[in-house]
Amino acid sequence: MRKKRIYQFSVLSLLIVLALGSCTKPKEAAIGYDDVITVVCDDRNWEACEPILAQTLGKVYHTPPTETLYRFQRISPNDLNANILNKNLMILTRLEDDSKITPQVRSMLPDSTISKLRNNPKGIFYQGDVYAAGQALVVVIGTSLADLRSRLEINQDRVFNFIEHKMYERNTAFIYRSGEQFELAKKYYDQYGFYIRMMHDFVEIENRPKYNMVWLGRDFPYRWLTITWAEPSDSTLEYQVNDLLTSTFGEKLKDVRLNRDYLSSESIWFKQYSAWKYFGLWESKTEVKGGPFIAYGFYEPVKDRIYLISGLVHAPDRAKMPYIRQLETIIRTFDTEIFEAD
Repeated sequence: MRKKRIYQFSVLSLLIVLALGSCTKPKEAAIGYDDVITVVCDDRNWEACEPILAQTLGKVYHTPPTETLYRFQRISPNDLNANILNKNLMILTRLEDDSKITPQVRSMLPDSTISKLRNNPKGIFYQGDVYAAGQALVVVIGTSLADLRSRLEINQDRVFNFIEHKMYERNTAFIYRSGEQFELAKKYYDQYGFYIRMMHDFVEIENRPKYNMVWLGRDFPYRWLTITWAEPSDSTLEYQVNDLLTSTFGEKLKDVRLNRDYLSSESIWFKQYSAWKYFGLWESKTEVKGGPFIAYGFYEPVKDRIYLISGLVHAPDRAKMPYIRQLETIIRTFDTEIFEAD
């Protein structure tokens, strides 16, 4: 199946070549947890920057009980070399003369790059695969605390999207490392005109053309994925997606209901579509069972449909966010273009 890769780089990030030179030996794979961001930062800089990072990367979700999108692991500059292969590495500094971080950063980036970063009030450095394959490296250099905060605040969406992209890139390789179900993907493309890359151990639970629904899942830790759709109307996208969300959880999935007290939504771009993203908790009507769910609703012009793709997790006594992120990675493979098996 054709795989799409979208890379977002700052112009300054190209200067990494000056620091690292060419290398023909394949890099080692990045290590550590996908949801951990290793931060090298002095206390005062961290106090200034942590609230900004918490708005996006440290966002809290009810799973239950609660989990954050990413966790921050602060380390001493002396421990940077021991953590140089970590998946997500962030350095926040003002290059103070008495800081142990300063010589580390000056050894990583050329003086010309540092000078250009400091002279550009919006400049930050971010690059993938610098020290390890699949790694996300972010360096923010400010001239003062206020400048450091400003740079991070201006670029927080860019930093978030970059780290998310590398996470999805790694997650895609992990999810499909044991293969995938091309036959199942082709079946839905032939029947409904869409495809989605499915993990090797998912099975079809229901395929109900009359209800415009496909339901797939796998055993413990339980993960379910549903794709539902409807004809568009003259109402707003938000109203139509909300209507499809209501009909999916309550009518089409008869044993499942959403806990409206914990339901949140936001307007986002999902691939090339204007979309609504939902997160919250689901409950079984017949069993003592529940957990977090994620859903993306959008209008797809090729088939002229409103789609809702939902992922549900039931994993008692386990962290739920890693499984939610796996489902999100699968959801992001949805497409209506010509199906091509590898």
